[in-house]
Amino acid sequence: MSQSPVLGSIRMKYSVKLMGPSLCGEAKGVLMKNFRLIGVLLLTASFALVSCGADPTNFGTLPADTVSNKITGNVHEWGIDLSAQKATEGEVIFAIANFGTIAHEFIVVKTDYEVGQIPLGENNRFDEEGEGVEAINEIKEFPINTSEVLTVNLEAGNYQLLCNIAGHYKNGMYAAFTVE
Repeated sequence: MSQSPVLGSIRMKYSVKLMGPSLCGEAKGVLMKNFRLIGVLLLTASFALVSCGADPTNFGTLPADTVSNKITGNVHEWGIDLSAQKATEGEVIFAIANFGTIAHEFIVVKTDYEVGQIPLGENNRFDEEGEGVEAINEIKEFPINTSEVLTVNLEAGNYQLLCNIAGHYKNGMYAAFTVE
């Protein structure tokens, strides 16, 4: 006579209980260790998957008419990414991270020069007190993987947000910014 699978599983369940408390305790400990290991692996895998989906150096294509007085952004080789390219006159707050591989600075410059066209000197930088530019304020050179906040009071006009470390502006570290 063949044994039913249900009866076999019931016997196995009861036979485990009959083995005694020490064996059950060991089995329970092994199961708990495996559950912990599986939990840690799943948690690690979920963090890895989430982080693969986000590129902190790329804000994507933002509408050109985005206006905000609270700007987030980052500097990196060789660019500046911003959450908005326009603000209204008054207090503007920039929260900027350095996602590059070297130190950068972030300067707010009021100018009517075309973006990327401020004349450079022999030192491969532009004169921050030169004709046609007004350096409003800056986040001085700051290290990689750090962020800084700069609060400025801006009048209506055209600005460039940039890095003026030797060679950085020339290599594309600037962004147009308009205050209305």
